[in-house]
Amino acid sequence: MLEVGLLTLGWLQALLLPLTRLGAFFLAAPLFPQVASNVRVRLIYAAALCVLMLPVLPSTMTPPRAPFGEPNLLLLLNEALLGVACGLALQFVTAAVVLAGEQISMSLGIGFAQAFDPTVGSTPVVSQFLNLLALLVFITTGGHTIVIATMTESLRTLPPGSFSVLDLGTWLEASSTIFKGAALLCAPLLLAMLSVNIGMGVLQRSTPSLNVFSVGFAVSLIAGFALLFILLPMMSERIIELWQQSAEFIRQRLLGAS
Repeated sequence: MLEVGLLTLGWLQALLLPLTRLGAFFLAAPLFPQVASNVRVRLIYAAALCVLMLPVLPSTMTPPRAPFGEPNLLLLLNEALLGVACGLALQFVTAAVVLAGEQISMSLGIGFAQAFDPTVGSTPVVSQFLNLLALLVFITTGGHTIVIATMTESLRTLPPGSFSVLDLGTWLEASSTIFKGAALLCAPLLLAMLSVNIGMGVLQRSTPSLNVFSVGFAVSLIAGFALLFILLPMMSERIIELWQQSAEFIRQRLLGAS
């Protein structure tokens, strides 16, 4: 019985550093929104995935040993920082989608319609819709399998226990995805709504008796939702490109994979 306990402790010690990286990644990644016991679900998923990754770890089951050296506080913090960095790289896409939704809501005049999202806080309903669309696109295009494969590959290219320092310039470059992605997503609709507003201004000048506020709000709302429905396929393609860019950033810049 004592031998079984020692073997179990040895396996847990061997998995401590990889579990710290995966757990920090799934805590920061926007993969499980609005799930009951959110933190528990993410940690359980990380632990299960870590066990499934045992074949790629440079260790043996009998006798167990710590393949990455003795874990200490510095190594644990390094693994947690690396996992959070990879998760936040995916959060940049979510932030871009939310920012695009806020701009679209303001152009449609429904920015006051707010919804609470546990992952990003209080956001306009259009941002909530686009956020769910982004996650749906991520799952349907196999993004979850790419992320799992990337994190598995990271155990080979950057073994747990190897200390690494994140480049601040690299992070500043990656954070630009928020603004570039938001501009790509909302620019066509904003330009179209600008044309609608210009048309309403011309109509107001030609017929001063027309109440442009009551008529313009209805026209902007109808035209905005119609344009949003038409532009959804294009926006989905842009969201796919943003997910792909984030995955490549994690592989090449953070994990150093070729």
